[in-house]
Amino acid sequence: MSRRSRNEKYEPINWHEIFQRIDQDGDGYILRSELKQYLLRTPVSEVPLSNDMVDSMLYHVDYDNDGFINLQEFYGLVNVPVDSKTRSVVQKTLVATAFSIAPRSQVSHGDRHYIAEYSCCPPPLLIPLLCATQVGVFVYYGVTMGNVGSYSPVPFSSPLIYDPKRRLEMWRFLSYMFLHAGYVHLLSNVVVALFVGIPLEMVHRWWRLLILYTAGVLAGSLSASIFDPHSYLVGASGGCYALVAAHLANIIINWGEMPFNWARLLVLITLMATDIGVFAYMTLTNTATRVSYVAHLAGFMAGLLVGMVTLRNLREYRWEVVLKWVGLVVFLALVTAAIVIQIFFPDLVGLYPPMPQRKPLADLVDQITRNVDI
Repeated sequence: MSRRSRNEKYEPINWHEIFQRIDQDGDGYILRSELKQYLLRTPVSEVPLSNDMVDSMLYHVDYDNDGFINLQEFYGLVNVPVDSKTRSVVQKTLVATAFSIAPRSQVSHGDRHYIAEYSCCPPPLLIPLLCATQVGVFVYYGVTMGNVGSYSPVPFSSPLIYDPKRRLEMWRFLSYMFLHAGYVHLLSNVVVALFVGIPLEMVHRWWRLLILYTAGVLAGSLSASIFDPHSYLVGASGGCYALVAAHLANIIINWGEMPFNWARLLVLITLMATDIGVFAYMTLTNTATRVSYVAHLAGFMAGLLVGMVTLRNLREYRWEVVLKWVGLVVFLALVTAAIVIQIFFPDLVGLYPPMPQRKPLADLVDQITRNVDI
């Protein structure tokens, strides 16, 4: 054998390139079941690999047992701890497979990776419990106040409502989410929360959704208090819009792993365009409305910014890490600015004094004339 032949025989194999060739969709993962079929269908010796042997080797190198083989696990397969003859057959089969399969297609297995993250253990309880609490509070005030209607009752004297004159009672910036102005308002928020929130909670877990929902509610009250400083505020729309925006953040950070990503994006764009269109119409026609679109928008922005930070990223890229930090900084900066205005510059936006002394007659007049946003 010539020297050239010996050099060619022992030339190192670029296993990263082999992995990329087998990884047809280029997502950094090879479906374990497909790799098994490649190994069984591409014989390179008179002694083919057996089904049990391939199963055992793939199980051994699939360290996280997620049904996919990543690059690190692929290196483990190349150097699988078996006898040298079997290992040589495995290596030759992988090389033969890499150069025999079709070019990369546009079909991705990433959606199966995302779907695999759905889990009912533990069951999604946060969103149902929040909705049940909101329904319970509405029933309580409906029974005690009566006059249950599409947009009533509104418990102005409740310690939960956001009262622009009692801003020192800081819990009101969050507790207003448990009150609703009528069963239509309640039903719309509950349906959105259940429809949007439960799928998110099944993948991203309850505590991430709690941070996200709370951020939307807080952003809604802070923004409404600044841009509509004389109105009361009830409803969980800020939190619901945060959940809707979280789906957009989820699509952004898990685009390659998200099934029906374009369809999801289209639905979100349609929903946003509808709300923006209604807001623009109300503004241009000077139509009176009790809907706080500012709180909706603030909740949506909070969900988008906080969602990129708190939601699970199934495959993280460097640009996504940068985007997360930018989103977190922007959200914290906006919340800090709103709090500073509330405390130090209330006159700048026309806020009421925190807890003014009022006469009973003035309270009665205010009870009749006050506004409430939902």
